Amino acid sequence: MGTGARTVRTADGPEEIPGILHLDMDAFFASIEVRDNPSLRGLPVVVGGAGARGVVAAASYPARARGIRSAMPMASARRLAPDLVIVPPRIAHYREVSSQVMGILGDVVADIEQISVDEAFLDVRGARRLFGEPVEIADLLRRRIREELALPSSVGGSVSRAVAKIASARAKPDGMLIVPADRTAEFLAPLPVGAISGVGPKAQAALERLGVRTIGQLREVPTSTLARALGPRTPEILALADGSDRTGLGHRTKDRSLGTERTWDEDLTDPAEVRRRITMMADEVSRQLRRSGFVSRTVVLKLRAPDGTTLSRSSTFDQPTASGERLREHVVALWERERPTMRRVRLAGVRATQLEPAAGVSLQSELSARPAGWTDLEAAMDRARDRFGSASLSRGSTLEPGRAEAPSTESPAPGESSPGR
Repeated sequence: MGTGARTVRTADGPEEIPGILHLDMDAFFASIEVRDNPSLRGLPVVVGGAGARGVVAAASYPARARGIRSAMPMASARRLAPDLVIVPPRIAHYREVSSQVMGILGDVVADIEQISVDEAFLDVRGARRLFGEPVEIADLLRRRIREELALPSSVGGSVSRAVAKIASARAKPDGMLIVPADRTAEFLAPLPVGAISGVGPKAQAALERLGVRTIGQLREVPTSTLARALGPRTPEILALADGSDRTGLGHRTKDRSLGTERTWDEDLTDPAEVRRRITMMADEVSRQLRRSGFVSRTVVLKLRAPDGTTLSRSSTFDQPTASGERLREHVVALWERERPTMRRVRLAGVRATQLEPAAGVSLQSELSARPAGWTDLEAAMDRARDRFGSASLSRGSTLEPGRAEAPSTESPAPGESSPGR
């Protein structure tokens, strides 16, 4: 299906409304770069680090046609496309565009579950009176995103979130696929079992030993046999496979996380430099939290040594927070604990987990534990960065001796953006 094409499939006659939509921006980061620089149109464009250890964060569709995928080492991508155009990531800009996309969705639909920077589930059943049937709402959203932001998007629709997500993947690029309730099993039957989220390579291998390669074949296997291959998720997967799943939006903010991580071309050996870098990351994550309207109960520090040894350490706050100072205190304490055994650091990351809506959390203990002026200061810094750019303000402790800190080019962590879009 070429760019600009659209596939819509619906069924006539009264039936259950496929009112759960999954909207996914197409090659989001790369599409933004091509939009902002039209001279890149039609070229194999990737967003990512150009260094020896750089990886592809996003690939345009011309790049994908050469076999390039997200998370691929940049060296491998260059071998596949010697004319590859590598664009450094602009994470703050992508988040700003993401907010614009979500704003458009919010103009039309009240019930939204954003699951990453470039995708969201929507329950559009309540919007039918004003905007029409799900297919019309999906068309309206895609049209507005195209007209107002000049970006492509794809939408899948179904009676369940899992099938809606599968449908949006099949509609790409720049397409739409609505699956009626009574044709759900028919739609799923020929698809590979790997199309089901959570059925990874190990489970696929176990199913293949049973002669099961498609979702339709999976339905023919006795439940007791499947349970040995799929474990406790067997009932959930069977409900999806036979079309009976009706799982809607979850709003499971505690399962979400926000974070950032970075791999450096040269290993960090100075503990003070590691502390400076993770402080910057903590500030960035706290800003993500405030912009998204969340607070966090737990912060996670990830460290990787040159030999691949990876440590992940977490610390839980007394009260949920979005304060950069609180995050900084905890990640620095985690670093000091691991510093004696982590002599060289190739990768570091900071992630806020166990998220809750900020509006539902009392800040009384936060204010009593730290002067209110700190909260005011961080709010003022957010306003300045929104106006003048993310590099316009920094902590004194994060300034590199002898030179100003360059704008961050940190890549989004896996939970923030799904690879391959």
